[in-house]
Amino acid sequence: MTKFAAIALFFIAQFNSKFIFAQTTINDLSLARQVIDTLCSPIMCGRGYSNNGNTNAAQYIAAQFAQIGLQTPPNLPTYQQPFTVSANTFSGAMHVAINQKTLVAGQDYQINPSSVGKKGTFDLKIITAKQLLNDRLFKKLLHTRNNKKALLFDYPDSLATQLNPKQEQLSNALDAPLYLHLTNQKLTWHISTQANQATQLTLKQDALPMSPKTVTVDIDNEQRTHQTANVVGFVRGTAQPDSFLVFTAHYDHLGQMGRDTYIPGANDNAAGVAMLLDLARYFVQKPARYSILFIAFSAEELGLLGSQYYVENPIFPLKNIRFLVNTDIVGTGNEGITVVNATEFSADFAQLKTLNDTLQLLPQIKLRGKAANSDHYPFYEKGVHCFFIYTLGGIKAYHDIYDRPETLPLTKFTELKQLIIAFMEKQSGN
Repeated sequence: MTKFAAIALFFIAQFNSKFIFAQTTINDLSLARQVIDTLCSPIMCGRGYSNNGNTNAAQYIAAQFAQIGLQTPPNLPTYQQPFTVSANTFSGAMHVAINQKTLVAGQDYQINPSSVGKKGTFDLKIITAKQLLNDRLFKKLLHTRNNKKALLFDYPDSLATQLNPKQEQLSNALDAPLYLHLTNQKLTWHISTQANQATQLTLKQDALPMSPKTVTVDIDNEQRTHQTANVVGFVRGTAQPDSFLVFTAHYDHLGQMGRDTYIPGANDNAAGVAMLLDLARYFVQKPARYSILFIAFSAEELGLLGSQYYVENPIFPLKNIRFLVNTDIVGTGNEGITVVNATEFSADFAQLKTLNDTLQLLPQIKLRGKAANSDHYPFYEKGVHCFFIYTLGGIKAYHDIYDRPETLPLTKFTELKQLIIAFMEKQSGN
């Protein structure tokens, strides 16, 4: 897709979003799908930190906040709360071939997110489980002069926990130009704040040609400093405007794995942003006694950096938050939901379960203790009562190229939204 076509798609998506908002009801799933499609479109580049993907996503969400009618915070000139992050990005060349057979990024292999770029053709030296497990053979490997061969680690996934430390030790000792590791498991990618001095690839076992002899790579990376932003808006409460209920969801994702591949992040977390915007539309039309704050966080995938920045620089006092609900991975639900912090706030969890039993919305609600696995956690550490909700069942795509809008079922999206609204209205005393 050309840059012009991508920009055109972006503006068409915004137009369609406005049109659908005008023509549909709050409960219409087409609205959520429009948001998810837009956030996963090529112009967003996986909502990472290259080619303006993350910036485009923030601007889109801010435009949605304005269209819905959320108020801007009193101490911000716009909906955006800016801050700076560092990220290791891969928006350029990403070519890998074994024995001159070109592999497909995200499907056949993935790059370690902290890797540096590399270019060249290298002979392969295969390292087996036997060599790593046998002390004599392992010591021999450690003292082998490296003749600039790429190391290909070939051992069963069942031995990974046992052998990964030896693989790392050997990699550090030999200083090879390239490290490759075979796996039969799904490829699950991440993003890193920095690059190290190595180039590492994980290859699917079934993508490897017979008798691998050489590997050719042309990989670009760029360590970037990027100004990103949390997107913040609110609805003023009708009776106690200085007290707040808070809805949060992160909008960032993993970005690109080369110029031709990006990680869409439909379930993680375009769906959560769609839920955030649906909730905003509802509470603009039906304000609560408390003010309602909506925050779309950036840099969650880099280590909860956006939410951590917010709690260190709160726009409204954290002590005024009565409850916070964070939605992250809410695009399925045929097996119900899990509630993180359920054991920490047991009375609130009991209320949530009672509401679900009464309204018969979700097949089950599973409880889980505290976990530092999404943007609720920095608030929890500051003493804020909060839940992190994610859906269960359905597709297994996660942090990969298959987390796409067209396969995201939104099975219980509407029912979950109804449950969250009922729960938070109870919190507000409506």
